[in-house]
Amino acid sequence: MKGRSSKVLLFGALLSCLILIIAGKSSKMTVYASEAKLVQGEAVQYMGYSTHYYYVNGNLAYCLEPDMASPGNGNYPSEEIDPTQLLGKAMYYVYGGPGYEAYMKPSLNGGWDQPERAYCLSHCILSYIYDGCNPQSAGFIGLNEDIRNAVIQFTDAIRGWPQIPSTDISLSDTELTAYFSKEEGWQRTSSVICNGDGTNSLVFSLPEGMTLVNESRNVRETIRAAVHGGERFYLAADVTYDNGKTWSSGQVKGTLDQAWRTLVVKTGSGSQDVGTGHLATVEAGTVQMNVRWIPRPEIVVDKKADKGEKKYKVGDIITYSIDVTQQVKDAVAKNVVITDTILTEGVKLQKHSITLLDENHSVISDAVIAVSGNSYTIHAGEFLQGIESKERYIVEYQVAITDEALIGKEIENEVVVRSDNTEEKKDKEIVVVDKPEEEKPEVPKKEPEIEPKEQPKMTEASIVKTPSVKTGDKENLSVLILLLILSCAAIFICVRISCKT
Repeated sequence: MKGRSSKVLLFGALLSCLILIIAGKSSKMTVYASEAKLVQGEAVQYMGYSTHYYYVNGNLAYCLEPDMASPGNGNYPSEEIDPTQLLGKAMYYVYGGPGYEAYMKPSLNGGWDQPERAYCLSHCILSYIYDGCNPQSAGFIGLNEDIRNAVIQFTDAIRGWPQIPSTDISLSDTELTAYFSKEEGWQRTSSVICNGDGTNSLVFSLPEGMTLVNESRNVRETIRAAVHGGERFYLAADVTYDNGKTWSSGQVKGTLDQAWRTLVVKTGSGSQDVGTGHLATVEAGTVQMNVRWIPRPEIVVDKKADKGEKKYKVGDIITYSIDVTQQVKDAVAKNVVITDTILTEGVKLQKHSITLLDENHSVISDAVIAVSGNSYTIHAGEFLQGIESKERYIVEYQVAITDEALIGKEIENEVVVRSDNTEEKKDKEIVVVDKPEEEKPEVPKKEPEIEPKEQPKMTEASIVKTPSVKTGDKENLSVLILLLILSCAAIFICVRISCKT
């Protein structure tokens, strides 16, 4: 600035030196030193005072010590300061910086949004900060109360504005193991946070079948999925996807490859330090993420008839039970289908007896059962988890033996269990039809022998003689003997006559 008294300049110089010593200890400004080319531009007037446009290595720069002499053109040593410090952050948001249009300019009024006046106001803000925000800063010289307050207010506002975008980007977790989410109906990873600036992002190339669920924006993306700094997301796929395999994203670069660099050019004692900032192309941050998908499931099926000896007769009803489980921990079989076929003729499937039960022996009412002749198919359910969940399918049904031709033969049937992501499994059950038992003649029951009662012994005293009764039998007997003799004589005479003839 020009037009100040020598006393003011001297006092300002001493005050600036003191502030710089204090600020230098607390701000940790020095990162590395290099030589910079400084060029002084045309003068800019404001409120009866003036400053100059400055350029460092071709980038717009600002005088940081208004009460010091203006430096001439030349090469000077420079120091890079931490962009997270207030001075570096302010250079990002003042006129000429990447954040000016979005943050500072909309708040300017009274003509201070015009390029020259915006440059001058920015020069005062930066000088005030370089002075350690001292209320007596040389940056306030020549300013009225309103502009002085505006400088303080904008400085305070800059503190609360977002940090300068950094190319640093990372993930809260990079080694992920998927798990089955029954509520969502697929396998998924735990949630991951993308650590980084909101202007930076990662773009993942996803194979067909994978989905990135952005929980922060409530969107699902496939093929090319972008995640910005600060967002939460997870990866998901159908339960049948790549069971037991691992997917790797490879090295994924952040989209932000420009970093804000802030330099302070030291022009020597007695002349002003000059500050500048610019975006420099740098190597973008990278991440790599690996996902282990759920294991491949394995179905086990066990079929049994209700009699342990497996022997039946014509007319009997056979009750079969089928037990279906998935044996691999954390795995899930999708769309389990059970098909059972009776391979022997002469029996009849009792179609109304077919029932599908769960592990608690409760009927699964939404199962789809289709019967065709002596075969049936059950679409059991969408998901069957591992044995640690205790889930299982139990099928019960009955078959009637109707044909006597099966006597002495075997009845064979086979169950086949399939799912979308398991190998087909089978199990057979064979029973035998026995001959009927021969009926034995009924043996009459033997009457129990009754022992005769002991007769009382007869004594002479007990014997009573009964007197004889005349019946006339003697006379009749004499007549019969006479008739018999006459008959024999007649027969003899007849025989003799027939012989002579």
